[in-house]
Amino acid sequence: MADFEMVVPNSANRYDEFVEYLDQQIKFSNLKRVIRLGRASWDISGGFLSKGRAQIYLRGNDIICRINTEVEIFPIILIIILTALIGLIILVIALDNQKRIEREVRRAIESAKTQILVRAPKKPVKIRVEDREKFMDCPGCGKTLYEEANFCPYCGFKMDRCIVCNRFLGKGKITKCPYCSGLAHRDHLLEYVKVKGQCPACGKDLKIHELV
Repeated sequence: MADFEMVVPNSANRYDEFVEYLDQQIKFSNLKRVIRLGRASWDISGGFLSKGRAQIYLRGNDIICRINTEVEIFPIILIIILTALIGLIILVIALDNQKRIEREVRRAIESAKTQILVRAPKKPVKIRVEDREKFMDCPGCGKTLYEEANFCPYCGFKMDRCIVCNRFLGKGKITKCPYCSGLAHRDHLLEYVKVKGQCPACGKDLKIHELV
């Protein structure tokens, strides 16, 4: 905020004339807004988010021109807040897109790994007995998959895994943690909770009766 005075010395006898001259000059200036509020008072603006007041009065034999100017703080604060919110939204979108890159690349790598490790020929895949535990059949399409696959690259079936043993859940008895909804073989999670007393995925304290 600025507050200053300009003095026109020894001019009191020409006060009315000075006021009218000033009114004409100020209205034809480069100011964005000039509104005459009274005989010798003007509401003025220099442009975006600025405002002021000009007043003329006498002090002894002098004419005093008093000018007050200020920046409109509230709209600026509002603009800053809105800009920060927009920036935050953009940041959240950018972080989500970053996660999407990782997620999709991991999916692509998993698919490529499965395609390389298990090619599904027309004839049944011959798997040695000692290697059988490294492979599994997709519940969706029956294709032979690498046991670590998170989804079937042939039919898109998602391989939900037990949070205790990290193996495919299959069609047996399944339960989940009431806090994080992590899925598990029921027997595995019951045994884990009996020993540890907590969920292996989220670490929350668990009781047997809490399991779904």
